[in-house]
Amino acid sequence: MVDQVTPANESVGNSETYRTLLTRLLAGNVVCQWSAPSLARLIEREDIQNRVNRWSSELGMELAETSSRNGRYLVYQGFDNTVKAVARETFTKLMKNLRFYVQTLEMLMNALHPESSLLPGEELRFHDLLSQVSQSPSLQTQLSNLPSSRKYTAYKEQLEGLFSQLIKEGLLVEANAKHSIYQVTSRIELVQDLIIFIQDNEHLPEPEVDTASGRQGQLA
Repeated sequence: MVDQVTPANESVGNSETYRTLLTRLLAGNVVCQWSAPSLARLIEREDIQNRVNRWSSELGMELAETSSRNGRYLVYQGFDNTVKAVARETFTKLMKNLRFYVQTLEMLMNALHPESSLLPGEELRFHDLLSQVSQSPSLQTQLSNLPSSRKYTAYKEQLEGLFSQLIKEGLLVEANAKHSIYQVTSRIELVQDLIIFIQDNEHLPEPEVDTASGRQGQLA
């Protein structure tokens, strides 16, 4: 059956913006109005969501939303051996960075608003944060203990290193270069959800061992 596409949708589907959207999603990025405004506007359209889902279903994937519904990303539909391997690799990578995420969020929350989490779209003003760190020994200690601060001694350099790492991780974007203003992206919700999941499941069950593989291991 031939997919019926209107001329308007066809131009969008063949546009560079649409191809960029697919590339970003396939790379595991969270598309939101702060990380990629033009792509976020595009994917808000129901016809584009349907088109992406038709395309991604061929890969066994589908669109998902962050908890606030501000960001969209791809997830696997099923849970076969291939998906298990990908999930295990992704989870292992996240676990390696978990301490960094927890320490970073704790430091930023203590500096900004200790009683609430960071929100997508929230502004982080570099110079204001640097001023708070300069006046707070506890924040200085927290910042210095971050893995991103190991190469630096000055607080300004440590904070710059932290922001660079958060941008690289897709958690921050530069909103105003002149005034050093950054914005939190919707990817922060995935990190926060992971932390909550780990806290709620401190004793995770061991992965099932394939019986045949187990026997082979015993006979080897």
